[in-house]
Amino acid sequence: MGDIKQTLKEYGFSEKESTLYIALLSLGSASVTTLSKKTGLIRTTTYDILKSLKEKGIVSGIVKNRIQYFHAAIPEKLIQILDEKKEKMKIIIPELKKLNMQIMEYPAVETYEGKEGIKSIYEDIMADKKPLLAISNTHYIFNVLPFFTPNFFKQRVKNNICIKLLNEKTEESIELMKKKDRKEKRETRFIKELKDIPITEYVYGEKVAILNTNPQEPFGILVRNKDFAKSQKLIFDLLWDKAER
Repeated sequence: MGDIKQTLKEYGFSEKESTLYIALLSLGSASVTTLSKKTGLIRTTTYDILKSLKEKGIVSGIVKNRIQYFHAAIPEKLIQILDEKKEKMKIIIPELKKLNMQIMEYPAVETYEGKEGIKSIYEDIMADKKPLLAISNTHYIFNVLPFFTPNFFKQRVKNNICIKLLNEKTEESIELMKKKDRKEKRETRFIKELKDIPITEYVYGEKVAILNTNPQEPFGILVRNKDFAKSQKLIFDLLWDKAER
């Protein structure tokens, strides 16, 4: 139950909204009085939360014998709502980019905290659709984002984004990466010294992303600078030529 509540919070639910939504799902249909007893929330708070969930399209209500009963939308509705939000965002992205272009010509360094910050950088990589040069450690990147990473691989292949990867050489990296190179539009070479380094670096276009994939303190740095990207590409090429195939 804790994992469900945590995921709902990441979706955008508050603690009390998560509690009420889960209770309503388990009951199927319930009055405010029943929900209040089930969750331990006072009636006025229960009303307020139900109103919030109704505005989000996640709860509906019906009156029977002068008593209002509430129903939770099926869980698949949450995905539908996310998809609708995504489509709305796609519409305004071009306008947002026009605003951002005014400062893009200047060097910029952005920092992103936590796992969600690292995901934001991966989303930027996906949006750019540029070929990738990567120095990474398979164990750490899968450890810090065990579910997101495989999905990123699938989306990268779907968007036809090729990658050259310098990786640590372990049984894990060979199984997860090298053996799937052709299928996942990747060319992998090995540098054994990367085994204990929890850092991943991507060079794409005129950007360089540096990720700390240590689960204790994950964060990312994104540098938007043509000269810096060019120098990192040069370093990558030198390492690439000396790496083990």
